[in-house]
This record gives sequence, C-alpha cells and structure tokens, in this order.
Amino acid sequence: MKKILSYVFLISLISIISCCNPEDSSSNTQLQILNEEELMEKYGTKDLTEEQVDSIIKSIKWTTNKKPSTLGSKHAKKGGTFVYGDPAYPATLRTEGENSNYVINAMLEYLIYETLLTLDPVTLEYVPSLADKWYITEDKMTYFYHINTAAKWQDEKPVTAFDIVATYDLLTDEGIRDPFGNDFWRSKYERPVALSPEIVMIRAKILQWSLFLYVSQSFSILPEHIIGNITASEYMKEYNNKMMVGSGPYMFESAATNQSIVLKRDTDWWAAGSKVNQGLYNFDKFKYVFYTDETLLEENFKKGAIDAFLIHRTKLQKWVNDFTPEKMNSIKYNHIIKQKVYNDSPKGTYGYHFNMREEPFNDKKVRKAFCLLLDREKMIDKLFFGEAKHMDSYYSNLPYENKNNPKIRYNPTEAIKLLEEAGYSQKNLNEEGYIVKAGKVFELNLNVYLTDDTRVETLFQEELRKAGVKLSLKNVTWAQHTKEIDQLNFKMARIGRTGLLFPNPESSLHSKLADKKNNNNIWGIKNKRVDEICEANNLEFDIKKRIKLIRELDLILINEHLAALFWYQDNIKILYWNKFGTPDFVLARYESDSFLEYQIVTYWWDDEEADKALQEAKGKDIMLPGKPYEIRYWDKYK
Repeated sequence: MKKILSYVFLISLISIISCCNPEDSSSNTQLQILNEEELMEKYGTKDLTEEQVDSIIKSIKWTTNKKPSTLGSKHAKKGGTFVYGDPAYPATLRTEGENSNYVINAMLEYLIYETLLTLDPVTLEYVPSLADKWYITEDKMTYFYHINTAAKWQDEKPVTAFDIVATYDLLTDEGIRDPFGNDFWRSKYERPVALSPEIVMIRAKILQWSLFLYVSQSFSILPEHIIGNITASEYMKEYNNKMMVGSGPYMFESAATNQSIVLKRDTDWWAAGSKVNQGLYNFDKFKYVFYTDETLLEENFKKGAIDAFLIHRTKLQKWVNDFTPEKMNSIKYNHIIKQKVYNDSPKGTYGYHFNMREEPFNDKKVRKAFCLLLDREKMIDKLFFGEAKHMDSYYSNLPYENKNNPKIRYNPTEAIKLLEEAGYSQKNLNEEGYIVKAGKVFELNLNVYLTDDTRVETLFQEELRKAGVKLSLKNVTWAQHTKEIDQLNFKMARIGRTGLLFPNPESSLHSKLADKKNNNNIWGIKNKRVDEICEANNLEFDIKKRIKLIRELDLILINEHLAALFWYQDNIKILYWNKFGTPDFVLARYESDSFLEYQIVTYWWDDEEADKALQEAKGKDIMLPGKPYEIRYWDKYK
C-alpha cells in the first residue's frame, strides 16, 4: 500500500470550486462548476441538522505539534537542477490505481502531493501538513482534521475537506483497477464526511492503532475540482503519462516516455514559509533520466550527465575495487564524493523462504538444517567484501529486533544430524551422493530470475550437495516467480521484503491467512501465540508495549525457522559530484536507499561556488575539498 455518517450543513464561506486548471484545458472531459449547496450534497451530510453538526464541531478538542524537528540547513540556497538516473521508466505516472505501486511513483507522489499529517523525521511524532490540527475521539474510532486555511493547490484553488472525500471515492472505485487498495480503504474506513470546508471527519470501521497512522500519512490528497468531476476510468487514461496539480513543493513539468520526467519547484508553495520547511526542497528542477541498463547508468554518471549514483548490493565489488582513488582520479581529487551514510532504516527480510504446508519444510528440523547450511560468513566475505551484516531478526535495524534471538550460523555437522532425525539419512545415498527417501531423491527447485546474479545460489547449491540434497536452479521471469508464490506453488523461494517502521504482523503472519492464496503469509505459519500477538498489537496504542510484543514475536519467528535469512547493510553507499551542499546528516534517519533521490531533493542544495570549482577542476589533477567517508550522525539518537 502506498498507501459514515451523513449530514446537512451549509456553510456560507465555502469557496466556489471552478473548472479545470489551464494545464488541463486540452482534456476531453468537461469539468463542472459546483456551488456550495451541490458540494455539501455531494460530499457533506444529509441526516443531521445544522445545530447537531455545530455541536459536534464544538466538542472537538484539537491538538497539534508545535515543536517538530527542523532539519533544513541554514546554508541552503534555492536554485539549480538535480539529475538522477534510473534504468526503468514507470508503466504509468499515476500515483493511484493499476501499475502505480512502485518506488518511482511514490517518489513523485511525495514531492507533488501532500498528506493530512506527516511523521517527524527524527522522533516519528505526528507533524502538521495539510491539516494543522487533529483530534481522536476517546473510543479511538473517529478522527477529525482541520485543514490549514492557507493550503492551496498549484492552480491557486484552496485545499478543502471536499478534497479528502473525493480522494477516498477515487481510491475505493473499482475503475482504478486496484483490488487491494479498493478493499483496504473501503474495509477499514467509512467514507469521510466534510463537516465544513475546513473540517473533515473520518471514522474507522475497526479498532486498530495503525488506522490513524495510515489515513494521516499514507493517504495522499488529490484535488476534488479535478477528480470529483471525472470518472475513475477517465482518470486512468487522462493521467497515465502526466500528473495533475498537487499541493506539494514540486509540480509536474514534462515527461518523455523512456527518456525523462521533469519536476519543477513550486515557487509559490503555500507551506514554503513554515519553520519546518526552511532549508528544504531547494532545487529549482528535479530531472529523472532513463537508460536501458545499469552499465549505461554508470557510464553516464562518470561523464557527469547524472549527479548521483547509488551502489546496490550487486555493485559492491565495484565499490571496493573500482570506485577507488587508485582507479579513479575523479575520486582521488574529490571531484566525486564517495560516502557511506549510516541510518536506522528498516531492512525487512531477505533470504530463502520456506513453504511449511508440505514436505520437506513442514518439518522444523529440515528448515533449521537448511538455515545451518547457508554459509553466510563466506558469502559476506567473498561476495560482499565484508560490507554486510548477518540478518538475525525479522526486524533488523529497528527497536523491534530481539537482541536475544539465537544466532544461526553455518554448521553442516548439526545440519546433517537434523536431517537424519527428520528421516533423510546419509545411509541412503544414491550413486550421485544424494539422499533417497521413499524411493525419491531429495531434490528441490529454486527459481532464479533471468537477469539475476546467482553466485549465492551456486555456493548454497554446493553446501546442500555435500549434505546430500540436490538443488536445481530454474530460470524464470519475475512474473512467473511471483505467480508461483501467490499460488503457493513453491517449496523454497528467494524473497526480499520491505521493512516497516511500524510493523503490521497480522497482514503476513496470522493463521487466518495460512491456507489462502495471494496473501503475505507465504510460509503458511499457524501459531496460536503469534495470532494472539498480532491481535494484541492491533489494539495496543502504547508504542513501548508494541515493541515488547514484536520482540516476543521476533523470537518465535526465528525459532520457527520460516526462512534462511541472508544479510543486510546498515548504511547507504553513494557517489555524487562535488557540487552540492548537504546537511551534516547527509541522508534521513529512517529512509532506505530506495528513496535516495527523494532524500537528496528534500535536503540538499546546489552550491554555486562548489559547482564552479568542480567545472574548473574536471579533467585536471586539481584537489577539491573533501567530505567524510563515513557519516554516523544518527548514531547518537539510538
């Protein structure tokens, strides 16, 4: 995921919502002009009197956050362009509906559109955004938001409570072809109610602590004066390769399929003057450029056509051996800055996940044996040059990680003993050295994607062979791989899962999902205590108590051996041309490397003097001022 009451209450100060903005004048869709009575009829209330609604509004006890963290640098200046490269142009530029659930779409969404609230990037407390104050009722089932009266869309129209209702209507419309999103918003929340142009009421259908979080900061608001007057199908078509106006710091400028996407800074952004935004969103333009593969991306970075380059796991060899002062003068003379930035971003889970519903992985001893046969130490040393840490938790790098989890390490002797106890005896080997049980060779298939680096699989394959297990690698497409997992048609699968700052274990670990297809309980785990923890976590509003619950859960999961976990990196590795100013922390505390460009556009700025010095030094043996190799700013907050 990126993400009902009805009243009659006519407010005299409702602004008339006019037709589409000039950018959309070419649209074939005729947008209507709705007067205040029509708006209240469409998005307001029918069953209560004006006096009753007035009573509800007067009973609200507003709260806000007056001291959010301010991370913008006092040295930041506006101007310049930041260029970032990517190998894959998105299937759509829409932020909602079919094919929009990708990182690049989220990046565009965060920069152009806004949510009701945001999370403090240091403390994770709620911070005003489109809503300047909010209130949760005592039963924790109803949420009220007051829209900042200064908030406006990039076509100068005001942001109102009607925009929230219209956004909900779009997200729950089957016409956007997003069954999961449709079901999530429809099953968790009643349709919002605009009590006035400034106040919206949203009621949850179930009691769950996370529902205020989701609707507050995962619900990007779109303009009612556009989406409220077109059908979902028209939205899907009209905005497939362009973006409508937003209320955020950047606005859509242009897109050329498979070539580029350009955003420009909204110089009249309504929230630019707030203290929390000082020193943020400094680049006049943000440009995505697209290349057909990573090699072209790398070469264009070296030429200076791209401003920054992220080092993925598969590029670690180059990080250690090629991107060095000895191999590149541009790094030697600080024309290119090379940095490792440590932070507290969630690492998710990555490894070989087991299907526990059938043999052989319905036996915990077999699952543990496979974990013990994964020589992570060798892989970290040989394949990742020591630039990774053992993943010993399902919540690595987060407060939820249970430090008392047993550390599973390579131990083939113990693994063979466990296999023997599970009935896979070394006495029953065929002429090729593989275990035979009930007349069948102990053999498994493992999917590998057509473009994958299979060095890990090759090493694991050899360790399994020594233990009498035959592992065959099967080349498949990504679509085929995911389909087999969704249909539970696998025994063991390599899967990487994104981590969450606020875990939601029910969605992937509850027994009610264990035998259903197309859901996140891919292992088929059924555990009474796990179910109890999932349900208790949903109802626990105290984060300290949730941390305690998840740590208990983490220990259970490790001991159940749902997966042979791999490794993770606790830092982001980046290269960038030495022409930018950066805050001391360089990158945000909780963001992953997947959102590198979003972090750069949010916090960095174009340094004209540094840029001038770089242009004069390029291609010459001229030393520029360097920057620290390691950034550990966030360590003091742990």
